[in-house]
Amino acid sequence: MIVANDLTKRFGKVEALKGLDLHLKKGSIHGLIGPNGAGKSTTIKILSTLIHPDSGDVTVNDIPIKRGVKVRSMIGVVPETPRLHENKSARSELMYHGRLYGMGGKELSSQISDIIYSLHLEDVADRPMRGYSTGMKKRVAVALALLHDPEILLLDEPMSGLDPTIRKQFKDIILELNLKGKTILVSDHDLYTVDELCDSVTIIQDGKTVVEDTIDSLRHKTGNIAIELKVSDMMAAEKLSYDLSSLDCVIDVSQNRELVIVKIREPETDIPVIIRMASEQTAILEARQTKITLEDIFMKFAGGYHG
Repeated sequence: MIVANDLTKRFGKVEALKGLDLHLKKGSIHGLIGPNGAGKSTTIKILSTLIHPDSGDVTVNDIPIKRGVKVRSMIGVVPETPRLHENKSARSELMYHGRLYGMGGKELSSQISDIIYSLHLEDVADRPMRGYSTGMKKRVAVALALLHDPEILLLDEPMSGLDPTIRKQFKDIILELNLKGKTILVSDHDLYTVDELCDSVTIIQDGKTVVEDTIDSLRHKTGNIAIELKVSDMMAAEKLSYDLSSLDCVIDVSQNRELVIVKIREPETDIPVIIRMASEQTAILEARQTKITLEDIFMKFAGGYHG
């Protein structure tokens, strides 16, 4: 669907991209993640044809990114901070943009009504947008991106500025759009958001691709879950960490004072082995199972994360 190879981009003395690769498969929700300054926004601007790379190749459905008009017809972009005519209503804003796309008449009116309904904007669609909440403005931005019925949506920091309730609603909207056939790229530094939404991910750091894979595959390589064992003192934790690291089922062991964190792949078979060895050595004060997060994955492949 989207293939980007060896992208570079420089702004003056700053190298924003240094050979970035990205592959977005049809029908997926794919995450583009990395710390602030990693090159996420630059990548989104290139994919949306706002800027050109200095070198490298990008195709959308096998069409070179240089064919901007054709590519833009296939892509809808939702920016982090939507720029809206706040004295207009959502309906009039959609009507204005529809005419820019060459749409009009009953077809445009019907399309706008359908989008307003699907994004739950019908109660506010005819009010000036200056009174809209951040969540409502984000929905209008999604509506604008959907107006020409693109195959691909590029979402830049989609959950930024949303409270937990609106985050849940917006997450459901994104998942529903994917079920309706939209291919979606989510650019975000919030790893929790990407973990909730995406089935695959490209991790970038310092303008380069660190790793790209499905999240399930990355979890399998990193460890599907972690077992946290709290013991009586640091010396016991140090010895337990060392001994557990020798087990074939253990992917990684780390220690934080009296807490031993063990990463494994197969909980049903591996947890009993770990608990048995640990209990033979020392008293276990507390044991709990946690899911490996995208931050854990980033730490493994990129060596650190600073959002």
